[in-house]
Amino acid sequence: MSDAVDLQVVVEGAEAETHAVGLFNWLGSEDELRGRVRPQRRAPKPGEMGSAVELLTVAVGSGGAVAVLIQSVCTWLTSRGADVKVTVTTADGRRVEVDVRRAADPAAVLREVSEQFPPAVEGHGES
Repeated sequence: MSDAVDLQVVVEGAEAETHAVGLFNWLGSEDELRGRVRPQRRAPKPGEMGSAVELLTVAVGSGGAVAVLIQSVCTWLTSRGADVKVTVTTADGRRVEVDVRRAADPAAVLREVSEQFPPAVEGHGES
């Protein structure tokens, strides 16, 4: 996994910490993502006492893993039906936001991901 890239997955909305734990468990059940997902605490915002686990880091090394991540996030979101938003971000600031409405069309989200993260999506999974 020498080409591994860490993507940050942030869960926002009501009960974000609870949803982040649920998403962590959900992603961990995916064969391609097992062992690649780590929960983290975000830095507290001004005026906050502490931070909750609202951030997941996912190590991806191939287009297949990125596609599995996005597809899994979309499925998880639509199964929740809650007003939750998930943002996937790279270290250089590229990002894709997915909410329940957008998750209903995972193909559109995957097209956006392929535009935002072309090196991670194209070529790595091909043999």
